[in-house]
Amino acid sequence: MRINTLNNYPENCIFLGNPDTQAADAKLLISQMKVLYPEKFEGNRDSFSFELRYTAPFDKGFNELKRLQGTAAEAAGRRNEFKGYIVLDMNSWLTHHDEEYLNKALLFLSDMSDCWKYIFLVNNQNSKAARELVGRILSVFFRGHILCKVREEPKKCSCRERVNALCKEEGVVCSTFVKEFLQELLEMEFEETIVSALLSEISRSAGKKISRNAIVNFGNNRESAIRYMMTPKEYERLLASIQKRKEHWYDGKETV
Repeated sequence: MRINTLNNYPENCIFLGNPDTQAADAKLLISQMKVLYPEKFEGNRDSFSFELRYTAPFDKGFNELKRLQGTAAEAAGRRNEFKGYIVLDMNSWLTHHDEEYLNKALLFLSDMSDCWKYIFLVNNQNSKAARELVGRILSVFFRGHILCKVREEPKKCSCRERVNALCKEEGVVCSTFVKEFLQELLEMEFEETIVSALLSEISRSAGKKISRNAIVNFGNNRESAIRYMMTPKEYERLLASIQKRKEHWYDGKETV
């Protein structure tokens, strides 16, 4: 995710995207803000991470705010109050955006915003739940006239979704066996352009319904034009993948 440092501090953010990269993005933003505004940070640490754990409505013991205060006190050291960023993992509240404990937590964070700045981490794999949670955070902060920006990373499609999209683009219908093989190619980091070219070339000879036999026949054809789109090593790796699949393919019934 690209970080824009031209925005004025203080800045609260919601990182909406892939959890695998969010921690690094948060670290980058915090380090840049520390360089630009060192006077805004006080304590033993510039930031700390905290998972705001979900508590069900029927549970009378909502202790997350006390736990957060304790963590902040440790980060403050000998200072009266911690000043810096708290990186908040909000994902256990996905599908619980309208519950009272979440509202209580957000109001508390809003009240502490003079000292604490926040980076909320939200996984956007479930788009509907993610947007509902982001909307709840923003509504509480905007009500308190507190700036909070959303930095959204595009949702990454699964290999299955990518294969379905490529089949649609090429106007072909593939059997389950073939789709699984194409997903495997993407997982092996063959480029989508190669998979698309593979579908295009096979469909010209086998028609728009592509079965495992069509893939096997392609593997037996050493004169494929696709080899000119790849290095010899990559092409041999593709053929080896087809051969490996061929050895296991004919145990089950195929449907297209």
